[in-house]
Amino acid sequence: MSATLSAEQCAARVEAAFERILREQMAGLPLLNNELAVATVGFQNLDGRVAGVVVTPWMMSLLLFPGPADQWETLALGSKESFAFPGGAYRCMSNTIDGLGTVMMYSVHSPMRAFPNQESALAEAAGFVARAMTPAAQASVEDPVNEELLGRILRGENVPEVEAVVANLPGAESSAQA
Repeated sequence: MSATLSAEQCAARVEAAFERILREQMAGLPLLNNELAVATVGFQNLDGRVAGVVVTPWMMSLLLFPGPADQWETLALGSKESFAFPGGAYRCMSNTIDGLGTVMMYSVHSPMRAFPNQESALAEAAGFVARAMTPAAQASVEDPVNEELLGRILRGENVPEVEAVVANLPGAESSAQA
């Protein structure tokens, strides 16, 4: 598929291609979750490529379409490569799909039996897209240790705020009586 297509155009082509696959190749197979339908979620431009998730009755996958400089049509079917997303790297596998050309795919879920309905599958897909497209949180530069409180505990001082927490722990009464 041409890298000049918009994210919306790619999503529409993905939906049409997977609807055809469902009708022509997957219909009636026992692995299908018949509560689900083909849908696309979160297709967007990412560093010159288009990425998004396809939900089907048999799988949920992240799809990545080539950018102008990518030569994925020369890749061997099933070859794997890692791609950086804002939320982390995903190891994707090359696949050639009628109507789409060569794309890279990352399996999010397969099979789809765990989803009771379309809404739950779409919610999971949207959550995955959000995690993949949101930069990972930076590690806190603040030290989480309250050194003053720790010093009081280590010196054996009376620390009411800690004693209150300990008193409310499960089994605290039985250990106090022992």
